[in-house]
Amino acid sequence: MKKLFFTAMMLVAGSSLFAQTKFGLKAGVNFANQEWSAEGMSLSPTSNTSFHFFGFADLGVSERISIQPGLGISGKGFKVKGDEGGTANAMYLEIPVNAVAKFPTGSFGHLFLGAGPYAAVGIAGKAKADGEEADFFGDDSGYKRGDFGLNFLGGIELNNGLLFNVNYGLGLADIAKSEEDLEGLKIKNRVFSISVGFAF
Repeated sequence: MKKLFFTAMMLVAGSSLFAQTKFGLKAGVNFANQEWSAEGMSLSPTSNTSFHFFGFADLGVSERISIQPGLGISGKGFKVKGDEGGTANAMYLEIPVNAVAKFPTGSFGHLFLGAGPYAAVGIAGKAKADGEEADFFGDDSGYKRGDFGLNFLGGIELNNGLLFNVNYGLGLADIAKSEEDLEGLKIKNRVFSISVGFAF
């Protein structure tokens, strides 16, 4: 009898969690940059405009808290202005896992705030300067493929599922390859994003 009761309770809990699970898609624009630091000094080039596209699940832990794992592609890189400037565009496959708190706004929908880690791997990229082009992740480039960091996000989701989202990706990984002439240089990704999406 106890086993039957326990099984029934597990089924109820599982169905309750499933009832709180939603899925969604979002896409938008990235304003990507990097932070370069060496010997106690740091600087950032100009932001480069790119894009992102993600699918995600919204797993309800409670009425106002959920976990949102996702999978998608995100453009990163930078731009250097001037006669000797150039651009770097890199596309990453990224997996974020965010904890999200929701704040109802009556019949309108709800606001949300969240944060969490992400892991990413570079899948393609090009760097252009002085009329020449090179592979961003090539053997002769100065960049590693792996990246990880933290996301901070906020936005609003309407009752019909339409959502608007802003996100800041703070790269924590040093993506610079170790080279003798660049010894001590550390490079980290920075990305500010604006998204429009739909949850169902």
